Amino acid sequence: MTLEDLEARFPALVGERTHHRDQRLGVLACSEALAAARMGNYGVGAVLIDPGGEILERGRNSVFFPHFRSDMHAEMVVMTAFEERRPAVENMRGYTLLCSLEPCPMCLARLLIAGVQTVKFLAYDDLGGMVSQRDAFPSAWRRLRQRQDFIPADVSDSLRQFALDVFLLNLESCRQRLLSR
Repeated sequence: MTLEDLEARFPALVGERTHHRDQRLGVLACSEALAAARMGNYGVGAVLIDPGGEILERGRNSVFFPHFRSDMHAEMVVMTAFEERRPAVENMRGYTLLCSLEPCPMCLARLLIAGVQTVKFLAYDDLGGMVSQRDAFPSAWRRLRQRQDFIPADVSDSLRQFALDVFLLNLESCRQRLLSR
């Protein structure tokens, strides 16, 4: 799979008619993921939605470009932008963060602390995803998650596969860059 292959597949996903309730937001997250992959980053994107359904923030993984920043995962980018722009928001009840890939341990911890009520993801990350491993967290972290839902997004199988394919595109080159640091 090449970047060109993914870019050629994406317009069909944008125009896909579906009954899946998270499809539109999933397309936006995948658009961000594709933009991240184009820049040589991990292909992961995220979108934050307020209780009224308004899109507040969009973000993409920026770990390697424009310069190395280990914390610039898509979820972190979105939450940092949100918290900086809206410091008066005291709780995240009713907010949803939708990401193209299952959150890693660092991002899951950030989302637990932030209190985002619902976290949805398109594709499972068998290599580094933490949602399926969240019972392994220490008890204080497990208590925090009782107020939140971490669930797969309701999107088409083709969009879910696209999210995984975009992530896998630069996986090995990104891994090698990390190991060489």
